[in-house]
Amino acid sequence: MSDEFSWAAAELFAATGKRGYLGRVTTVLTTGNFSWKDTGGLADLALARVPYRMDPITYLKLVMRIAGVADRHLADLRAQGYANPFLPTDGKYVWGSNSATANEALVLAYAYDLTRLPKYREGALESLDYLLGRNALNQSYVAGYGERSSQNQHHRFWAHQLDPALPHPAPGSLAGGPNSGLQDPVAQRALQGCAPAKCYIDDIGSYATNEVAVNWNSALAWLAGFADTQGKVH
Repeated sequence: MSDEFSWAAAELFAATGKRGYLGRVTTVLTTGNFSWKDTGGLADLALARVPYRMDPITYLKLVMRIAGVADRHLADLRAQGYANPFLPTDGKYVWGSNSATANEALVLAYAYDLTRLPKYREGALESLDYLLGRNALNQSYVAGYGERSSQNQHHRFWAHQLDPALPHPAPGSLAGGPNSGLQDPVAQRALQGCAPAKCYIDDIGSYATNEVAVNWNSALAWLAGFADTQGKVH
């Protein structure tokens, strides 16, 4: 709860400029990043949008903090065979690993916007490449994009695999991605012994690897918007 209040305070300060809200910001961005249940890191990203409301020293510290987290994500991206900023410390991919990839790519893009250092832009765009198919499975996790894209994400009415009268997922829907936990029967039957980055199956019954969710699609939408702007300024 405290992380949500901190993020809310940052957004209110960004919107109003009232200094009292800034004093209620108690969280910062870390390499743990943010997720649906841990929103504290989003406070720094909210503040980064309003440099004109902050004194130069505070803003410089904020930029350095975001760039420092981005450097760690960039190092993790470069440490793998496929460019993915998400590198689990225990080697096991988590439920919604593509959400972590998209969120960390978003931080890289923020770092580029704040510093204009090309390495951050390249890292963000390479992360998008990973989601669109440059990965261990040669699989685009974004429905409707790429020669081999996910078509059977776990959903109640995007359920063509179960009933041909129902539609496939809408173009742009992001699958959860590799998940070492294999917490559903379909994944358990099909993926036993899978390498972590290959623990994924495009099956509507595999809710542990093929779920869709607004929180990871929101990061993908932001990242796609960032990528679109790069073609217009470079």
